[in-house]
Amino acid sequence: MCNVCKSTIPDFEIEHIKQSCPLRSSRYCSYCAEYGHLTKTCHAKPHFIEPTYLEQLIPPSDLITYNIVSKTPLRYKIEEEQQLLEIKDNDKVITAYLTARFIKVQKGFTKKYTLEEYAKLNNKRLVYI
Repeated sequence: MCNVCKSTIPDFEIEHIKQSCPLRSSRYCSYCAEYGHLTKTCHAKPHFIEPTYLEQLIPPSDLITYNIVSKTPLRYKIEEEQQLLEIKDNDKVITAYLTARFIKVQKGFTKKYTLEEYAKLNNKRLVYI
């Protein structure tokens, strides 16, 4: 018995290795669309789950089939003075944005963390594109 089913199905008596485990092969991850593991153990968890664009609610196969490339923003109930800050998820772009505002990244913190703190302090909703 392998480690995958040992804790889940202790009475499963068919000897097998992890690579041929029937339980493992039935597990599906909706984050990376692969079999073999669950979403809670996925190595490719998305950073931002809440949809920002209408097209994120359309299945990827339909986006390809109908050649949909637009980005239609979803209208959220945003606080009256809160602004939307869309920035490319790229270190160079984030660095340029922070530098233009004379914001230094402190030791021990990442550029993303610094940007997220800046957004919170300035009442902005941060969305990576």
